[in-house]
Amino acid sequence: MLLEYGNVICGPDWEIDEKIPLGFSRVYYVYDGEVHYTDEQCSTYLKKGYLYIFPSASIYSMKQNIHNPLQCTFMHIDFFPSILTELVEVQVDNLPALKHFLLSIAESINADDIKLLHAMVDVFKIYCREHQLITSPESRISRLLLYIADHIEEKLTVEELSRIAGYNVQYFVRLFKRNIGCSPYQYITSYRLKEARKMLRTDAPITEIAKKTGFNDIKSFSRSFKKKFGVSPSRFRNVYVSQP
Repeated sequence: MLLEYGNVICGPDWEIDEKIPLGFSRVYYVYDGEVHYTDEQCSTYLKKGYLYIFPSASIYSMKQNIHNPLQCTFMHIDFFPSILTELVEVQVDNLPALKHFLLSIAESINADDIKLLHAMVDVFKIYCREHQLITSPESRISRLLLYIADHIEEKLTVEELSRIAGYNVQYFVRLFKRNIGCSPYQYITSYRLKEARKMLRTDAPITEIAKKTGFNDIKSFSRSFKKKFGVSPSRFRNVYVSQP
């Protein structure tokens, strides 16, 4: 699912510091700029002419040289049920079909052709899977992620999920963390907040959003949302501006 997109030259205040995994991936096709990327496993500079797919299940940060700002086509894509724990880097100049496809995505953004853009992103997701840029968790975990998505309004426990997966609790927690990069509880909370973030872009009442994403009450929802995104749900709805 495509969440955000744009063709941008980032302003001097732009920087990324994700202290909690987002649950979706930033995707950049970089045209220019000097940007330093850091996560728990690597430290690198983004390269001109490269495609980057950023982790959905790991924390990371990016900072640019304000005198040489990031210029890119960006998308925020939910590759569900795939989970990315590491940075993906692809030299696009060596792959002319991919290069022209990414440039076509940029042109569809410029033309504000939203229907075409969403269709092209679906093709891009297929490309990523076919070329193993992203991979899905093992089949039992994938089915479990789909179960969580279908039952997000309900109370979900580790004991219930381990039973559905067919493992004892201790092994299930280890297996889940190895595949997804976080505990089942952390994943469920992150998934709920990711869905809430999408719903806040609609006119649905915040109390309804809290209920539909499985929170017991508006207070616990607001507290969890502010911890993850740094602002309350109501402020997010009023002031949120799309950025890479």
